[in-house]
Amino acid sequence: MPTRATSRAAVALLAAAVAVVALLTGFAAAATPAGAATATVAAARGSVVQERPFPVTPSVDNPLLAGCDVQLLQRLMMGDPTVAQWIMVVVPSTSSTTGTLAIATVHGSAWECTLTPTVARVGRQGIRPLVQRRSGDDTTPSGIFPLGVVSTPQGPITFFGNSADPGVHGAYRLVQPGDCYGANPNTPGYGHWRVDRTTCTGADELLARNVHTYEHAVIIGANTEPNVSGDAPGEPAYAAAIFLHHDNIAANGSTLATSGCVSIGHDQLITAMTTIDPALHPRFAIGTRADLLAVPPRYSAAWLNSR
Repeated sequence: MPTRATSRAAVALLAAAVAVVALLTGFAAAATPAGAATATVAAARGSVVQERPFPVTPSVDNPLLAGCDVQLLQRLMMGDPTVAQWIMVVVPSTSSTTGTLAIATVHGSAWECTLTPTVARVGRQGIRPLVQRRSGDDTTPSGIFPLGVVSTPQGPITFFGNSADPGVHGAYRLVQPGDCYGANPNTPGYGHWRVDRTTCTGADELLARNVHTYEHAVIIGANTEPNVSGDAPGEPAYAAAIFLHHDNIAANGSTLATSGCVSIGHDQLITAMTTIDPALHPRFAIGTRADLLAVPPRYSAAWLNSR
């Protein structure tokens, strides 16, 4: 009959064997490329081994992706594989006022270039990381941003304009008299939408005044609701009213830099408005190509294994 000491030794040996198996399983999972459709992660739960698939990575080997920056897209995908649509705004340098905008979208099991690079204008003083930016400095916030969502009398919206809905994916607000986007720092209305015909003054934007510029617009989620920094005294006013909108045009017909938004031409804006889809978890990536390529990958295989 086994002694108590012998039993304890057997249990310890079994536990060590289980640990080795788990360790080897972890190494194997970490060595499997994230996104492989057949890869699995093994997780020991007592005597039961559970498996779950890695997220499937849509293919970038697709002729319909031609025109978009594949290397940049792959780097952005490493940062967040849950994103199925990237709006990439790339400028040559942080002081540039002109760059390009392109949209890559997942269709089925592959990425496609749904808006090939088009000329885009940014802030008169170039771009600057959001946390270093302040309202009125004429820079466009750089970084990775979701779609912005703001509360309006008709409910939450991301898309709006002085012209009729071109066919957006979601709620669209046709600008009404008095629609005002607050941009006066350290006031309760900063970064919020309100209907206010009389006190929409100073840096606030009475949207109906900019019929051409705000023909159509998409709210970029740089310092937007629910947590707007700058709508209370003492808070840094990073940014308000940062939109993707129609180019401003000078008297000679040339396009103008913006006060901090991103602007593109009419036809390209219509394509963007009807392509951007909140269901795809879109992200704006705004910056120099070098800075965007340096975005650290959060969703490595090792990170997935730890979830």
